[in-house]
Amino acid sequence: MRKKMMMSGAFLSAVTTIVFGAGLVLAAASLLVPEKEMVIEGKKPARFDHAKHTALGVECGVCHHDKDHNPLTAENVGASGNEEQLRCMSCHNKNFANAELQKAKDVFHACCKTCHKEGYNGKNGPAKCKDCHLKTKKTAVEGC
Repeated sequence: MRKKMMMSGAFLSAVTTIVFGAGLVLAAASLLVPEKEMVIEGKKPARFDHAKHTALGVECGVCHHDKDHNPLTAENVGASGNEEQLRCMSCHNKNFANAELQKAKDVFHACCKTCHKEGYNGKNGPAKCKDCHLKTKKTAVEGC
């Protein structure tokens, strides 16, 4: 009887440790935010800094959502394991139902510009083109 109780206790302890450990791993995964400023490539590349946005308290779900447009939590984003799937253009492309949100420029302008103008938690973001878009050198084409 005593041996059974000890085995049950050991089993319960092991299960608790595994579940608790998995929770810590998921929590840690959800906190991984790209440290470097990203550059969103395109005709007029734009910079984006996750760290600045999370420091302001912007929740992941403000930008990241599932196929039904339900906001993703930090845990969902961290547990995704598929960085490509989190990119806007993985869904917002030429096959996207809403023709006005098929191009990266339109998606980012719809989301970013709106938020920067209306604000988030009482803070507005930069709203001038040059605040986000990188200055690109135009090179002369031979014969021009």
